[in-house]
Amino acid sequence: MEVERMNDILRRCLGSAGDEGVEVVDVWQQIALKASVVRDHADEMKELLREWPPTSWGQPIPPLGGPEPITYIQTGAVLDSQPMAFLLFAFGKLLEWWDILDPRSIGLSQDHPLAKEMVGQGMVAMSGYRVEV
Repeated sequence: MEVERMNDILRRCLGSAGDEGVEVVDVWQQIALKASVVRDHADEMKELLREWPPTSWGQPIPPLGGPEPITYIQTGAVLDSQPMAFLLFAFGKLLEWWDILDPRSIGLSQDHPLAKEMVGQGMVAMSGYRVEV
């Protein structure tokens, strides 16, 4: 898997909230993305994601499109960076490739102590990959 290329694409997509053409995507964290840059790289990212690995750092990684959500911790292992995992989550959410599950999905507010604990243990995940792999 071309992790360096994926991370390069994700970095190029970063924007600043309030700038023209930037959309803020909520994936537990607020991530500002240049929407046109995301769309320009969508096809290449689809191709890169076809090589999604079954393991990383010796641990199993759920397949894209499988029934099990993929956490930011697992995605961070694949991309060698948890911040890049959140960027990938935002990239795909902007394109409606997947949904994001987090403690708010079960009714907890973002400032609830239990929600923060759950996030620390990995409960921010992508689910429902809707791109053919």
